[in-house]
Amino acid sequence: MHPPAALTGALTLIARTPTLWPGFAPERTPLLTFEGTHTWLHHADPTGDGWNRVHGAWVWPGRHPALTAHTAVTLPGGLDAAGVLLADLPLPGDPDQAARTLAATLIHEAFHVYQGATPSPAWPAPELAALTYPAGTEIRHARAEETHWLRLALRAGDGDWTTPARHALHWRARRHAQLDADHQQFETRMETTEGLALYVETRFLADHPDLDPDAAPRQTPRSWSYRSGAALAHLLDRTGTPWTGELLAGHPLADLLIGQVGSPLPAAPHPDLKDAAQAAAGAHDADLSARLAAFHAQPGPALHLSSPGGLRLGGFDPMNLHAVGPGTFLHARHVQVRGPDAELLTVGHPALTRGPSLFDVHEVTLRALPAPAVHEGRWRIRTPTLTLDLPGHAVQRTPDGWSVRLG
Repeated sequence: MHPPAALTGALTLIARTPTLWPGFAPERTPLLTFEGTHTWLHHADPTGDGWNRVHGAWVWPGRHPALTAHTAVTLPGGLDAAGVLLADLPLPGDPDQAARTLAATLIHEAFHVYQGATPSPAWPAPELAALTYPAGTEIRHARAEETHWLRLALRAGDGDWTTPARHALHWRARRHAQLDADHQQFETRMETTEGLALYVETRFLADHPDLDPDAAPRQTPRSWSYRSGAALAHLLDRTGTPWTGELLAGHPLADLLIGQVGSPLPAAPHPDLKDAAQAAAGAHDADLSARLAAFHAQPGPALHLSSPGGLRLGGFDPMNLHAVGPGTFLHARHVQVRGPDAELLTVGHPALTRGPSLFDVHEVTLRALPAPAVHEGRWRIRTPTLTLDLPGHAVQRTPDGWSVRLG
């Protein structure tokens, strides 16, 4: 048994890599790779049974349960490792390029292991803020303009890169003026978590992040922050100043760049980017409207649950959650809500919640419900996708189903 050639080549490249970030050593970071048949662990010894020693590495039969995506994972015993699923990583046909691509991905995930072991205010990001991040035309347009100028700054080489960098900072300032503090912090912290991981990855590749002004209006704030964070870090490198220490102290990348190149410099808008932003915002709104219409069009009885004192949000799936209006959220797959003597759980059944915020729920609507079972004062529905347990005395019949008002 031998590791795949791409993995062997990637490990060789990683071992030869010069310093990409102070204190970051991917050549000593535990690396966990599933190649479709076995999981290979390099640069560390595992704890627990099930591992076999093979050619200087440790091998687990099949996919190790801790490895479910490209990410930093924690193995039993507390060992943190950079994890990669080769089946989910498109590799070039050329063996050398395949090794290079795999090495870059392992370095990206290894940087997340470094971040986890290096306490810093630069890392924590309020990721739930992404759920309510503004999605209108002006925000998308400013993002596209900033992307345009960041790309020009990176492509300037030894020429005047500071002027386009200051233009980019101008459009960032215009965008941030329309964001609240949580949305600003979400973006700047994603730039220092995911953006810097892409920065070390692209430094290894001797490349720059892919910046596409035409695509920027359609990108999510999270995916765009990978590219913007990496771009800002590459520009900071051009200043020749030791900026990483200030970054670890919690200073956002854009603030550090302003300190080196000067204040934001106004730049005229590009009409084509404004048009692209309008189209992206319109498509986003149409998608949300279609999702909401499809929810309300479900056949069968509905349940309207309300509580003036609020309901407790116990769990939800952020990857399948849509903010369809102020304080209104469509939980397309999973949500758990509890109230006075009541419980609601969906796993594959959509639910609509309303309230002052995501976590402060005052109303829940469910549709396409089967007939309930009423027994000993309880009103219950139990299916593979839905659990409802309510006090029977609080349930009232309505023309479209039932309503429940909890005290």
